[in-house]
Amino acid sequence: MASYQLKLKERRITDRKRLTGLLPGRFQINGKDVAVKPVDLSIHGLGLIIEAEFSAGTIASLMIGDRSIPLEIQWGEPDFGKHDMWRYGLVCTDQNIDLENEFSAHGCLKTK
Repeated sequence: MASYQLKLKERRITDRKRLTGLLPGRFQINGKDVAVKPVDLSIHGLGLIIEAEFSAGTIASLMIGDRSIPLEIQWGEPDFGKHDMWRYGLVCTDQNIDLENEFSAHGCLKTK
């Protein structure tokens, strides 16, 4: 039996960390809470699954206490095998914020 390996171009610049499935706060788009499933993150990027379609450039925020972390959707595509779910890549628009530190401080990073 033949074995095939599919090579895909990696779009990520930095390593990603796996998440517990919890956010350290509320995710909002246009000031409204949106239910999401967090997947992975890097220092300035966040991967989410959402049951709604948004376009690249959509502005979002992660509300942690009284702080608002600004995010922007960079890309989105249907989540493979999940009906009506979308996978998104977001970037933190404030480069002074380290998302890994934010999620780690709230116990949202998987340790293994």
